[in-house]
Amino acid sequence: MNLLIVTGIFPPDHGGPASYVPRMASALADRGHNIVAVVTLSDRLRHNDSAFGFNVVRLLRGEFRPMRWVRTVLTIRKYAVQADAVYLNGLVMEGVVATRFLRHTPTAVKVVGDLIWEKARNVNATSLDIDAFQIASLPIGWRFLRRLQKLYTACVDAVIVPSNYLARIVSGWSVNAHRIHTVYNAVDSAEATNSETRGAAAWDIVVVARLVPWKGLVAVIKAAAAMRKSLKIVGDGPMRGELEALAQELNADVTFTGHVRQSQVRQEIRSARLFVLNSSYEGLPHIVLEAKSAGIPVLATKVGGTPETIDHGVNGWLIEAGDDAALQNALGRLLSDASLRESLVVGGFEQMKTRFSFQAMVDATEHILQGIAKPRREAA
Repeated sequence: MNLLIVTGIFPPDHGGPASYVPRMASALADRGHNIVAVVTLSDRLRHNDSAFGFNVVRLLRGEFRPMRWVRTVLTIRKYAVQADAVYLNGLVMEGVVATRFLRHTPTAVKVVGDLIWEKARNVNATSLDIDAFQIASLPIGWRFLRRLQKLYTACVDAVIVPSNYLARIVSGWSVNAHRIHTVYNAVDSAEATNSETRGAAAWDIVVVARLVPWKGLVAVIKAAAAMRKSLKIVGDGPMRGELEALAQELNADVTFTGHVRQSQVRQEIRSARLFVLNSSYEGLPHIVLEAKSAGIPVLATKVGGTPETIDHGVNGWLIEAGDDAALQNALGRLLSDASLRESLVVGGFEQMKTRFSFQAMVDATEHILQGIAKPRREAA
């Protein structure tokens, strides 16, 4: 199969697609598929991409947006001519225009969330949760963007989502149910680290997240301060200044690392006794899988796709979102009970071997892409 992959971010960028796309492309290439190209945006065009083993086509992210949009569409179309299928992990609207309107090439898109809702939350245009946002009466501009997202998502041959929760969201976008496929994210089993090799923890709690409102970081800082526990927050985002001011005001023992390299995330997670994800929304939190594979127990909120990654009390601990008392109680219990933490670690390792294996993720993705490419090959 000749495959074109499109993504908005790619190393050295940070973020889920920037780690997922190179690994998936390499795994598919190892199975004998030809990666025609990976098309991506980049802050600069000169990179040594020889280590990837496939063609990386970079477009300048900072170019005047209308010109960049046209250039992106034309570049995707150029390489789609050589492809049996196109896999969009970003730049979806440009990709759909290029592959569904300018040239008919079978196309799959990976949907990891509602980008319009996230944009509205980031600019404080809405305080609604993602579920309420789907049906809410919005100002005309946001209604247009919401409708546009539904239209271009419904145009593709397959939609890959990382959780059944997101599958239900996408099914409300007028996408045919048989085109929606749940493929759980995964961490390569080779990356799993035996818990016996962990050193002494330098922090009580670690959080790895983009610093945005729905990550619930204000409550985590307040709980850590009240309990006199040390906290490390890994990541950056628009709330960083506000969170640093809060930590200083509460005299809390909080360390902010800012962005770290993807290769360093595991080390940061392993520096604490407990990993916490206090979100009010998650599609499928890949970082929970990272924490489990790193051998650190996980405390998370029961929202979105997160319950699909945790069996409460077996391989993680779940609490209700927005319940600050429950957060503090769970922190107290888990941090005071080493045997409970260790049992969650063991359960997490077992779960990673089965439900969230990298092999299973590649198998399922390959099957979907081959399925949409088949009619075109037969027609040829």
